[in-house]
Amino acid sequence: MTKEQIFDIKNGAYLYIMGIVVAIFVLVQSVIFLRRAWKRGKEIGLSTERMKAAAVSSATFSIVPSVPIVLSLLTLAAALGVPYAWTRLTVIGSMIYEVTAAEAVASVGNINTDLSVFVSAMWVMTIGILAGPIFNLVGLKRYQNSIKRMLEKDPAWAEILIAALFMGLVAALGSKEIAKGGVAMLTLFSAAVLMIIFGLIMNLTRAKWLESFAIPVSVIGALALSVLYVSLGMV
Repeated sequence: MTKEQIFDIKNGAYLYIMGIVVAIFVLVQSVIFLRRAWKRGKEIGLSTERMKAAAVSSATFSIVPSVPIVLSLLTLAAALGVPYAWTRLTVIGSMIYEVTAAEAVASVGNINTDLSVFVSAMWVMTIGILAGPIFNLVGLKRYQNSIKRMLEKDPAWAEILIAALFMGLVAALGSKEIAKGGVAMLTLFSAAVLMIIFGLIMNLTRAKWLESFAIPVSVIGALALSVLYVSLGMV
């Protein structure tokens, strides 16, 4: 198949229909949970004004944190087409997972000229992300109880362990970009510096509301700096 034919398949009407069905399901589910939460709020005595304020505040502070999702869509759309990238990120997708999974499959072939590679990427991304929900169903309660017991027994060690696990994840994902060197490494370091700046500001000013803006602003700032690095020839 030609590159143009594969492009037409990636952006075909049936994939858009699939995305619309998924989006409608997610929206209906959200409305159902919102109605149940509203009803429960009334039962425990919360005023309508207070619940409206909470809803408006949540909606407002969810706009900026959603920026990384939009950036992920733009990144994935070039290789996977708009409808599938949109569908993946409508549910439980994330920028780190989706890009990593797509790159892993693309490393064995050309995703733009080989339809089997594109199909494989769809399967890997879809099946792989199921590990999280499946773990939550069968092991989350046991994991939470283990963490709770550890916190009660030795809070200091528990905090060190959790921090080590998180840093291990960051190191595993970041080491690949560091190994690439050039713009990729500089962009990673720039994002880290911006996150550190946000952390210092929050610690000094006690402005906890900045947590919602730290990641999206750091991502956008690092991307903007990557353009500068490329223009300066730092490849």
